[in-house]
Amino acid sequence: MIRIATAECFTHGYVGREIHASASGYEGELGADVIGTDLKGRASLVASCFIPTISGLRTLLGLEPPEPDEVTPSGAKAYREETDRKVAVMMARAVRERTGADLGVGTTAGIGRGAIALDDGEVTVVARTDVEANLLKPDERILRRQRQGIKRALLLVREYVLGDLERFVEGVEWAEKIRG
Repeated sequence: MIRIATAECFTHGYVGREIHASASGYEGELGADVIGTDLKGRASLVASCFIPTISGLRTLLGLEPPEPDEVTPSGAKAYREETDRKVAVMMARAVRERTGADLGVGTTAGIGRGAIALDDGEVTVVARTDVEANLLKPDERILRRQRQGIKRALLLVREYVLGDLERFVEGVEWAEKIRG
């Protein structure tokens, strides 16, 4: 049984909810839209956190993240894409370590396509969406980026749990293995 924890920003905790639904075998309205019951009997969700702010990263995950390029009026951090990639990895590692999970998932998106990271202590994968958006100038692209980020994160988690992550990553242009 693979234990998974998520630290999410632009995906608003939906990745964790879908992992839990899939691992629990929920169907119908309670079920996982993207991955069905593929994780049932194979994975469990330890924790899922929605962490949009720098103070949340510091207090919940014990991180010292880079200062954001911008901050929204509500205090949400907004990095440019390259920094999003680094922070997503930091989030995935920290949530894995804090919870004792086998796999950590981190998501963050400010200005650009956003970043999704998976980390198990040996292998780290970073992915992105295809949707350019700016958290400071909200429009329909924010929601499109979020939806695609949720879907891509879940596809990566499913392939990890099923043991096909490396093959899967090699077959898509939106994800890359950066360690392991």
